[in-house]
Amino acid sequence: MKKTTMGIIASVISIIGVGCFLTVNTYAEKAEPQKKEIPTYAIYSDYTLDVDNPNEVVGDADYVFVGKVTEETGTIYKNKTPMEQEDGSTVYIGDAYTNYKVEVITNLKNELTINKEVSLEKQGGIREDGSAYDVFEDDQLPELGKVYIFTAYIQDDGSLLVAGGNSTISFDEKTKNIDTEKEVVKTEEFELYEEAVENQVVSEEK
Repeated sequence: MKKTTMGIIASVISIIGVGCFLTVNTYAEKAEPQKKEIPTYAIYSDYTLDVDNPNEVVGDADYVFVGKVTEETGTIYKNKTPMEQEDGSTVYIGDAYTNYKVEVITNLKNELTINKEVSLEKQGGIREDGSAYDVFEDDQLPELGKVYIFTAYIQDDGSLLVAGGNSTISFDEKTKNIDTEKEVVKTEEFELYEEAVENQVVSEEK
């Protein structure tokens, strides 16, 4: 009789345990939202230079430097234009500009303070409604913690703008994690852009 009672109690505890596990597991599955994959669309532009020619790209820029992305500080929207919605309403939507903090590793053209962070504005980013990313054709948005060669334009307020095709150059897969000047200067990408700066083509309008 005692053994039977213990058996019943053990069975009840087991059922309760399984029930709790299923409840917790089901709750966890419901609580974890599915990640929505956001598409990326290309921004097309007519350039006054050949963005596939590094000599022209660096010749047009005010600064060319290697930097590590330390922080993404948000996205702002400029040049807002009215867009009619399906329901007939009008919404003003602007072009995305993503802001970053970047630690300068070394300079290629003109001088920024090495090992210091600079604020950098990158044309492109997530749309105001969050439906997609807009990025220039043949370009990319920087990722946190990665190192790139940036070609930047100085703005009237002294800030740096990076915009257009091939304005953000990533490193080869084998060297993508480098983050010291000593390592950077040995890469093919650095040598290519160092040579481009030496042979830069500056337009007459510059």
